[in-house]
Amino acid sequence: MRKTPMLAVLAALACMPAAAGTITGTAAYRERLALPPDAVFEATLEDVSRADAAAIVLGEARVEPAGQVPIRFAITFDDALIDQRMSYNVRGRITVGGELWFTTTESHPVLTRGGGSEVTLRLERVARQAEAPLPATPDPLAPLPASFTGTLPCADCPGIDWQVDLLADGSFQLRQTWQDRGPDNSEDDIGRWAIGSDARSLILQGGREAPVILDVQDANTLRLMDQEGRPIASDLPYDLARSDVPPLEPRLVMSGMYSYMADAGSFTECLTGRRLPVATVADNAALERAYLEARSEPGAAPLAIVEGRIARLPPMEGTSLVPQLEPLAFIRIEPGATCPPPFAPAEFAGTQWRLTRLGDDAVQPADRRDPPGLTLDASGDAAGRFAGSGGCNRLVGGYTLDGDRIAFGSVAGTMMFCDGLMETEQALIAALDAARSWRVLGRQLDLMGEDGTLLARFAPD
Repeated sequence: MRKTPMLAVLAALACMPAAAGTITGTAAYRERLALPPDAVFEATLEDVSRADAAAIVLGEARVEPAGQVPIRFAITFDDALIDQRMSYNVRGRITVGGELWFTTTESHPVLTRGGGSEVTLRLERVARQAEAPLPATPDPLAPLPASFTGTLPCADCPGIDWQVDLLADGSFQLRQTWQDRGPDNSEDDIGRWAIGSDARSLILQGGREAPVILDVQDANTLRLMDQEGRPIASDLPYDLARSDVPPLEPRLVMSGMYSYMADAGSFTECLTGRRLPVATVADNAALERAYLEARSEPGAAPLAIVEGRIARLPPMEGTSLVPQLEPLAFIRIEPGATCPPPFAPAEFAGTQWRLTRLGDDAVQPADRRDPPGLTLDASGDAAGRFAGSGGCNRLVGGYTLDGDRIAFGSVAGTMMFCDGLMETEQALIAALDAARSWRVLGRQLDLMGEDGTLLARFAPD
């Protein structure tokens, strides 16, 4: 068979030794996080010249184990494949156990159009479902999903109709409807739920600054608590009952990581961590168009902000209804931005706790190098040690646990004098001495006295 000229050229090239080129670089991220021993780093050199086509991989590097950042790497490639008219980019990522932990979210051009053969990759932490672990479902809440409804008191209206949907993946949906307030009388929220260390406080952390705290009365009843997690002193009804109602289709402004591949959009919502298909309705065309204009490379996932509704709709294949994002109004794309990690409860031990309240008084952040707080060791034993600061002196001591009971031993520390800081420090030491019980409600640690009075409150630093 006679070869065509093009086939002849390709055959000749295949017989020639490739001229090796090399891209060298380092990869790092901003978080103070040590990588586990099984972390793997991978980098690829890609031809990204065509915005309407998938990138072509020209070379790869793999560092296993990845070690710790900065991670050094080298990618070899065939010089003959490089065309000075084209665009080339390096992407990097870190996986642990096959799960993506860090990835590049912006372009890192090399070789042509001003790019060289050295590159520094900035990796961004991926908002992963694993960062918001599934909360342990206490027996009173099982089975899930479940919806709870009720009409709760209102200061200036007949009542507020509540519906709370608790989903098995640790997310929730909430709608509050103010009676006799006209058409715009509902407010929706979404986020993640967690059970407090007392095994009965249910914390709903959504887009509002303060969480909603409910007490699990029994298998079918939740009772609203005040913002301090205390019972509301009232004879009025504050109960929500398990109900057989359709799940909500919440409508609100949402932020999430958006990507578009194979003619399908995907939206990983920031507050819940839920990954939702994007329905091709309403303002979807504007969202797609803005994404294609803003993306740094094919497959990139920038942060998108939309007013949308989470609705149960038929999928592209199959008949069972699945939750999807209806992008009712596109707002904007924010290239380079990412979701913060979804809400997850803090751990009693091992967390660096910052003092935020002493009794009824807030402890205001001050311009001090060592703000008041403490860290309890994470040994898991009934008897442990703590270390911290009173805002002036370093503090150390021991503590013992018995369920939710706690007792701090004598507090030792340095003996400096700091003008204006000693009153808070002495009050903190007194609170530790008087503490008899503790609880963690989501992202706050409370120390209480013998009668249950709040002595000190802390938040993760």
